[in-house]
Amino acid sequence: MKTLVAEVAALGLAVAFTSPISVVTVIVLLGMPSGRRRALAFVCGWLIALAVIGVLMVFVLHGQDFGSRSSSPSRAASALEVLLGSLLLTWGVVAYRRREPSTGSPSTPKWLGRIEGTHWLLAVLVGALMLSYGLSLAAASEILKANVSRLDAGVAVAVFAASSIVTIAAPIVAVLAAPDRSAERLAMWKSWLLGNSRAVVLVVLMIVALFLIVRGIHDLVA
Repeated sequence: MKTLVAEVAALGLAVAFTSPISVVTVIVLLGMPSGRRRALAFVCGWLIALAVIGVLMVFVLHGQDFGSRSSSPSRAASALEVLLGSLLLTWGVVAYRRREPSTGSPSTPKWLGRIEGTHWLLAVLVGALMLSYGLSLAAASEILKANVSRLDAGVAVAVFAASSIVTIAAPIVAVLAAPDRSAERLAMWKSWLLGNSRAVVLVVLMIVALFLIVRGIHDLVA
């Protein structure tokens, strides 16, 4: 169980640190009317999407023989890891090679400005859509293959969810902890994320993708 918790926590942190646009989205939402409510709604949407994956995994897929490497469910889960890893690696390599050097002041994505005139509950949907489903499914695969009890699987899902929101929750914590100084701090974070994080995100994604490929192939041939 300790190994499983460490693996899903690492995958959750991978989600957190490969989601800079999600962090920028939270920062922009905080600057809008009902900003705190919008930002919290975004995080709730993110967590709701993870809860749906967790419920399906714990109450629908739990009990199948994912623990035995020779079983069909386990081999399917390993094959899914290889597929997800291959897709992430291919996309990461292509995107890294095509990236352009940052010139001038980075701009906020235009679609974010359109949210301001909408109801704050729309942020729930945005949060759910911006979750990294590839890495989330990889974490679900690891939990299923561990063949643990429903309670332990639920704990693993909670650990993954908590670690995945480390970065998107940071701007909210900054506003709540020091509201008078938060505007300048968030502006600095936003500028850095828009201008410097693309290459870092792609490298992290490629490392995670390689891990998934190696882990999946190992389980398939073992």
